[in-house]
Amino acid sequence: MATTPPDRPFSDLVVIFDLDGTLVDSAPDLTEAMNVILGEEGMAPLPEREVRHLVGEGARALLRRGYAEHGRRFPEGEEGDVLVTRYVDRYAARIAERTRPFGGCEDALAQLAEAGAALAVCTNKVEKLAFPLLDALDLTKWFDVVLARDSLDRCKPDPAPLIEIQRRTGRARGVMIGDTPTDLAAGRAAGMPVLLAEFGYGSFETSHAVKDEQRFEDFEALFEKIRSLGGRTGDVS
Repeated sequence: MATTPPDRPFSDLVVIFDLDGTLVDSAPDLTEAMNVILGEEGMAPLPEREVRHLVGEGARALLRRGYAEHGRRFPEGEEGDVLVTRYVDRYAARIAERTRPFGGCEDALAQLAEAGAALAVCTNKVEKLAFPLLDALDLTKWFDVVLARDSLDRCKPDPAPLIEIQRRTGRARGVMIGDTPTDLAAGRAAGMPVLLAEFGYGSFETSHAVKDEQRFEDFEALFEKIRSLGGRTGDVS
């Protein structure tokens, strides 16, 4: 049976990160792009503090929730497709104007990599947005695999992207680091422990049964949180 070197305790592990609300604080730029569309459609802008909690399932879901905040139904079919395209184009043009990695993010990535972990991103942004954002923030260099919403035929909360990341990295264990119920559901379905950023965008009902040990308050705490999982590969709940 293979053992991990004491100086590289995570050499059998892939750490999979969500992007928005976990690695980066993108709410300012997401808010600006959505408010442009809402304004063009005759609706008032939404404050950033409200938009933060609408993020997590991609552009269409964000717009749909923005419409719902105004008591309006987001159009389906071609009309909805056009709105999504307008939003994506607007957002892509200013994708990292105010978006920044959360404090301590890169130090944590360096610490995990030094301990032998493979690092990956699993996001519900489409590739057209995910890769330019990581490049603009000089984060791409840290990740062995990046899977976006359209990288496979399934996306979070389906476990397929997480399972594929583990397959590509060849690691025996995986852990999902996220901030929303979407991340929690994907990790649980993949049979991975899940750690949730308290500073992120998600909100959780009691039905999610998220324990204190499944949360981390900042990136400085992440390494020890992952270490505390030991060799477990199943859900920590």
